[in-house]
This record gives sequence, structure tokens and C-alpha cells, in this order.
Amino acid sequence: MDKLKLRQICFLFAAVLPAAKLLIYPSTLSYYAKNDLLLSAALNFLLEGAVIALVMLLAQKTRGTFFSLLQNTFGQAAARAVYLLLALFLLASAVLPMLEQKNFVTQVLYENVPSVLSFIPFFAVCAFACTKGLKALGRIADIALPVFAVSVAVLLLLAAPHADLGALQPPGAAGARGIFTGTLFSLPWYTECLFPLLLLGHFDHERGAAWKVLLSFAAGAGAVLLFLALFYGIFAELTILTQYPLAHIAKYTTVFTTLGRADFLFIFAVALVCIFCLCIPLQLCVHCVREAFPSVPPAAPAVAVSAVLLILSVLLNYSFNAVQTLCMRYAFPAYLLFAYALPALSLLLHKTPPQAKARQNGRRRKKNSEAAALRQARRREKRRSKELL
Repeated sequence: MDKLKLRQICFLFAAVLPAAKLLIYPSTLSYYAKNDLLLSAALNFLLEGAVIALVMLLAQKTRGTFFSLLQNTFGQAAARAVYLLLALFLLASAVLPMLEQKNFVTQVLYENVPSVLSFIPFFAVCAFACTKGLKALGRIADIALPVFAVSVAVLLLLAAPHADLGALQPPGAAGARGIFTGTLFSLPWYTECLFPLLLLGHFDHERGAAWKVLLSFAAGAGAVLLFLALFYGIFAELTILTQYPLAHIAKYTTVFTTLGRADFLFIFAVALVCIFCLCIPLQLCVHCVREAFPSVPPAAPAVAVSAVLLILSVLLNYSFNAVQTLCMRYAFPAYLLFAYALPALSLLLHKTPPQAKARQNGRRRKKNSEAAALRQARRREKRRSKELL
């Protein structure tokens, strides 16, 4: 069975998953929430943190996987059906980040207009990572933590002198409608709370594991919130026109004037972490297929997932806005169901198999009957002793 260290799960929340929120999400959020984008993002993080806390609570009560919990409660057929639906959801939820990352790479990191096939190497990397199982997630986390921490810290330090945080005032200017609309339409970037549920049984539970994971999640959330604050402080009302703020937030610094845009070194490093981040839902998609059908070799679903995304990247090359609108405005019920409701309701699943539960009940009844027989014997002995006296 694939095993991860708890440290690696913490690294995922602190350094890998936040990277996906630094591309087009800030400018999209500012369109709805305006200067209240921090409030909208904070609500998203609070919702995600609550779901992660519930899943970590479940991890304290069982050492089984989510598939085994479903199997104990509903049977194998139902567990397979749920896992196939989860695989489809993970694949579908990766389409928008894939197009977002592809557009970022081709529009920002290329000096000339690249070919539509320039992003093909990613799909080869994705297929390779998916064949390696969940252990690859741990390696990704170990590599990405120092890269993300150093790169984002440098970019934020370069951007901070040019930010006027007074642009965030007054709070509440967007109104409750704008704040909650921004939170609701941001759900495509907040699906990570589903991941710990699929990792149940694949990491050793440690003392204080929930606090370690939640503190790591809070660290990643803090980095994103600081990025949003500096981004709005620099561009203010122009944020909605500034796509891919990761490439623009530090461009006004004069530190590297003689060297040119040296900040691109750190932008490229964060883009590399984004590639790793994009592999995670696809790896979990393949994991769901293999959990439902253990006899399937890992290469088959890995190649199939990568091929589907490759075809979609070509077909939807000029349809990013349509895909983004679909995911944000119309697909949010699916995000709420699979990424939030399902992990929260998983606490109600049976923690032990029916056979084991029957054995436990049988042993409990046997102990109770033995204890009752012992009590009756003691009562008889007391009555005899009284009669003798």
C-alpha cells in the first residue's frame, strides 16, 4: 500500500496547493469582491479548514481507507460507484487548472507566440507521476516546499514596497452580495479539502496530527492572503485587467534594474510548483480507479487520464473563458457536493466491517453473559452463607 509521511501531507497544504491560487484567481476574485477580496478568500479558507478538521477527526477514529469505510457501510458495489464518480470529478476539476496553467506558460514564459503543442511535455510528466502512485505525492511535497517558500518570499518582498494597503479600505465596500459571490464562484480553486479523505489509511497517524495539518494549511492560506493584499495594493481597480498577477506583482522593483526581469527566475520556480500541483488531482483520480478495480495496471488509467486532458487542451485552446464561466457559475453544486459535503458526511460511515462488528458484538454478549452468570453465582453463595448463619 502507498504510504505518505504526515510531514509530506503538511508540506502539500503549506507549499504545493497554494501555488494554484496565484495565477488567475486573484484577478478573478477582485472582479466580484473588489477591495473585499481578502474577506471572500478568508471565507473559502475557513470552509476548507473546517472540512479538513472533520477529515482529520475521522482519521483519529479509523485506520481504514475511505473505500473500506464505504464498503463497510454500503457494500463493495456502492463503494466502487462512489470512487468512479470521484475519479470523474477529479478529472473534471483538473480541466480549468490545466488550461489556466497552459495559458500562463504559453503567454508569460514564451517571448514569441508558441505552438498549441508546446504544453505537451506536461502530459508525459503527468502520466509518469500517475503510474507511481501516492508515494509520488510525498516526493513532490518534499521538493516543492523549499522551492515555493523561497520563490514566493522573494516575490512578496520585492512587491511589498510598491503596495498601498490603503486601497483595501473601506472594508465591506463590495457589500455582502459581492463577498459571498466571490466566495461561491471561487470554489474551483478550493477543492483540496477532498484530498485528505482519499489519503485516509495511507499515512501513519501521529499525536497532534490534526493540529500539524491545520497549522500547515493556515500557513499556506496566510501566504495566499498576503499575496492577494499586495496584489490589490499595487493595482487597485486595475486588478481585474491584470491577468496572471504572479508575473506582474514584482515587475516594478528597481533592485534588478541592471539585470532585467530577474524576478522571472522565481516566477518560473513557482510555475514549476504549479505543475506539481496540477498532477495531484490526476494522481488521486488514477488512485480512485485502482482502488475500485485493483486488477487494473496503473499505466492504463494514467495514460487514459493524460490522453483525455491532452485532447481537451487542444479542443478548448480558445475556450478558456467559457470553461471558467461554466466551472464558476454553474458547476459549483458539484464542488460543494464532492469537495465539502462528502468529506463532512464521511464521519457517519461505519468504522468496522460488518463481520468484525458481529464478532465484536458476539464477544461483548459472551462477556456480558459470563458476567451475569458470575453475579448470579455470587448471589447464590451469599444466600447460602446467610442460610448457614
